Amino acid sequence: MPADTFWSQVLEAFGLALRARRVLLVEQTDTGAWQALGQWPEDAAGQAGDYELLARAADQARPVAGTYLAKEAAAAGGAVAVRVDPEGSATQPPTALVALDTPLPATVALMLARLLAALPAQRVGGALSSARQALAPPQDKARRLYEVLQLAMRLGAETRFLRAAFSLCNELAVRFACEQVALGWSQSGYVRLTAVSHVEKFDPRSSASTELESAMEEAASHGAEVFWPQPPDAAVRLHAHQTYARQQGVGSMMSMPLQLDGEIVAVLSLQRREAGFDEQTAWELRLIGEACARRLQDLRHTDRWFGARWWFAAGRWANQLLGPSNTGWKLAGFGAVTVLVGSALLPWSYRIDASLALRSEDVLFVPAPFDGYLRKVNVRVGDQVESARVLLELDTRELILEESMAVADELKYRNEAERGQGARQLAEMQIARARQQQAASKLDLIRHQLASAQVRAPFPSVVVEGDLKKNLGAPVRKGDLLVKLARTGDTYLEIEVDQADVHEVRLGSRGEFALVGRPDLKYSFVVDRIDPQSTQREARNVYLVRGRIEVGYQNWWRPGMGGSARIDVGERSLLWVMTHRTIRFLRQVFWI
Repeated sequence: MPADTFWSQVLEAFGLALRARRVLLVEQTDTGAWQALGQWPEDAAGQAGDYELLARAADQARPVAGTYLAKEAAAAGGAVAVRVDPEGSATQPPTALVALDTPLPATVALMLARLLAALPAQRVGGALSSARQALAPPQDKARRLYEVLQLAMRLGAETRFLRAAFSLCNELAVRFACEQVALGWSQSGYVRLTAVSHVEKFDPRSSASTELESAMEEAASHGAEVFWPQPPDAAVRLHAHQTYARQQGVGSMMSMPLQLDGEIVAVLSLQRREAGFDEQTAWELRLIGEACARRLQDLRHTDRWFGARWWFAAGRWANQLLGPSNTGWKLAGFGAVTVLVGSALLPWSYRIDASLALRSEDVLFVPAPFDGYLRKVNVRVGDQVESARVLLELDTRELILEESMAVADELKYRNEAERGQGARQLAEMQIARARQQQAASKLDLIRHQLASAQVRAPFPSVVVEGDLKKNLGAPVRKGDLLVKLARTGDTYLEIEVDQADVHEVRLGSRGEFALVGRPDLKYSFVVDRIDPQSTQREARNVYLVRGRIEVGYQNWWRPGMGGSARIDVGERSLLWVMTHRTIRFLRQVFWI
């Protein structure tokens, strides 16, 4: 029975008999510490204080006289220890079975010790020796690991792929006493022979190379190391290995696939004429492969001309893109690409945003007709007035008095002219008639002022300036602005288009506008004039564009109202609409 099977059964029986939580086979080192060679159950987890408990129990267990084994059971805080030192083995370190958390007394352990005493000392001693070799790492494993590390360091110093592969094959041939070691590299699902030990050049098209590649592909298809000759009870037959071994006279073969990130990148093939390969060789070769595969892969990728490297990178990217992994990221990327392509091809109506103001074609400034005082004001700012409506009146009492005086003066000078004519005094007559005409002119002026004392609207309009109700009785001088009227029949839009977008606007372009007071109402307009010279508005250059409104004047509109407009300038791609401002800014900044 193998050592690991022997002790696993002893540990299990010991634990079940004592109802223990955990049973360990421990051995005392030169420093006096106890180290575990095995445990039952194999997946039992340690708890705080386990080591102190088992060490105290193992130290209290004393060997007693016995024919084959010296054993003693001692209970220490729920732990039971049984010494299993073979008789006459004073040079061997003490060994004990320790059961933790057992409710049974130590007498049961003594009964188990008697059962163990029935076994031959050579059997138990041999099992212990095998257990030490199987469960405790031997001295030469550290040396072998060091040699593997040294081999990986030597390969890491290589800068060319073929030279590194050739060195690896030679090192393995010497290390494992092989007749031949070959390295095959995976390419597009096939394994191609890359390097052969002690052979700098070989014919890749020869029958031996082809059969060896077939054997490597057979090992790669299994995904693990394979041995030939196979055991009689093997489930799968290695036909390619068998064919190659018979053709080339190989006594034994071992093929080891090298994996990186779950993918087989190469296959190592070791050949001997007589002796076979054991698990120890496979374990060591596996470590060498894991230590060297990454470096070989990097060298193979970099030790090529740039076109091949780019092609390889593109192939890997395509495999990752089309492979079954990272489905979520691929769906997200496909969706992003679809949106990007759709936005680049999808036509979108492009509109220019601009601010606007309502303007009137005719604006009338109504001044004071003469010096006087405000008597009556009939309108306010924003009122709509009809033609000939009285807007305001000036005080006429002084004018009426002046009119009476002017009438009297005219009558006086007329009489004087008649007396001079009757007396044949021509000079006095001419003077009187001149004074009569002067008085008549003054009378006409006064009567004209009386007629204009009532300021009337010349046409249907809106009062846009002149709130004078609070100034009743205030003096006004001739020419002072009283009210400002705007005609309502000829309203148009004054649109401010930024200099960056004016080149897109054409005569006849259509659009929509909305005023600030009612943004929910949209009205259409047509561009009928573009001023050729820019204007400064709020520290930016704008061009004034005139828009003709296609609907009638609304009662709630007032000249001077502001709003926003959107001018249709044609179709563009959605991607262009979203990025053209950023691209324009970058071109201005970097001068491209």
